[in-house]
Amino acid sequence: MKITIISKLLFAFIFTLSLSSYAADKKGAKDKKETKSASLNASLFQIINSNKVKLAIDKGADSPVRILLRDVTGHTYYSEMSGKDQAQYRKTFDLAEMTDGTYYFELFYKNQKITKEIQLQTNQARRISVQ
Repeated sequence: MKITIISKLLFAFIFTLSLSSYAADKKGAKDKKETKSASLNASLFQIINSNKVKLAIDKGADSPVRILLRDVTGHTYYSEMSGKDQAQYRKTFDLAEMTDGTYYFELFYKNQKITKEIQLQTNQARRISVQ
C-alpha cells in the first residue's frame, strides 16, 4: 500500500513538473521576438585610371537612404533618396568636372550617418625630354 501511494505521488510530481516546464517553454517562445538589426554599410572607392568613384551601400529594406555630395563649405552638389525596398545601392560618380578640393559623401539612414571623404587633386602632366 505504501509503495502504491509513493509511486502515485511520484508520478503526480513528475507529471506536474513536465507540464510546468512545457508551459514555461511556450511562454518563453512568445516573449522572444526575432528582430533584425538593420544597419548601414557603405564603401567608396576610386576606379583605377579615371576620375570616377563608385559608391556601394548595403542596408535593410525597411527605410530609404539619403545620399548627399557636399564640399567643405556645405554646398550640395548631389542629392538622392534611394528606394525604401532597395537593400543594395550601387552608383558610379564622374568627378571630372569638379574643381580640386575636399568633398564628402554623407549617407543618412534612420538615425545613422556615415561620411566618406574624397580629395580631388589635378596632377599636371609634365613632359620631360632628354637631350
